[in-house]
Amino acid sequence: MVKTAGFQAVSPNSIYPTQGHQLDYTFNYQSGRVLDEFQMIYITKGGGTFESASCKNITIGEGTVFFLFPGEWHRFKPEQLTGWDSYWVGFRGRFAENLVANGYLSVNKPVIKVGYNEEMVGLYQRILEAGNEERSGYQQYISGIVIHLLGYVYYRAKDNHYEDKSIVQKIDKARVLIREQINSNVSPEAIAASLFMTYSWFRRLFKQYTGLAPAQYIAQLRLQRAKELLSTSAKSIKEIAVEMSYESVDYFSTQFRRQTKMTPTQYRKANFGKSNLEL
Repeated sequence: MVKTAGFQAVSPNSIYPTQGHQLDYTFNYQSGRVLDEFQMIYITKGGGTFESASCKNITIGEGTVFFLFPGEWHRFKPEQLTGWDSYWVGFRGRFAENLVANGYLSVNKPVIKVGYNEEMVGLYQRILEAGNEERSGYQQYISGIVIHLLGYVYYRAKDNHYEDKSIVQKIDKARVLIREQINSNVSPEAIAASLFMTYSWFRRLFKQYTGLAPAQYIAQLRLQRAKELLSTSAKSIKEIAVEMSYESVDYFSTQFRRQTKMTPTQYRKANFGKSNLEL
């Protein structure tokens, strides 16, 4: 659920926090603040400093995203000489909580350098536009945009970690090949061979870059595709199992239940025709 969103331009030599702060989010810099929600703040111009209970005095500049966590004391401000332009969005929900639980977001590493990115600015602006209009279903719509933003920030952070762009290109190509062959018995070993890499080397780099071993990545894509088919098509469970190259219907059902805690039939009954955008 999205709680707040906005844009603010703080001019050089301005008093901060400004009078334009929303009443529920005002704070005194000296004493700091604690929120009961997540916030993702993107600095597109200027720079400043950020500090939290888990991180002390981090310099933040143009092209930086920093996260605020529920229950975590923090404070931040623009540099007096430069000011800053910032977009922000505040949210709650299981999706964000799971990112923390799985280590994708951490109070110990709240600052991520993503660079100036037109797509990210556009996503923030779409949140603001939809929030201002408040049309029917807007909350689900902007929640989906926040999920997109979170995924994009994580992708940029992982991509910037790799200076060897040839490796990045090989891993990206591997992911494309896997997606193209997901309906067949795609083999991680065959993918590695097609990239002229030993499987052990390929597996290690793939896991470092994506967070998953190649076999896990394939299983995850197959499961996601199966979920899409269950919720959007009239195909039988057997037809879906065959299409996704599972060994048998029983094996498909066992793997599906292990991952989702539901049988394919139960999942279809609960999700057919629905879109799950809950944060």
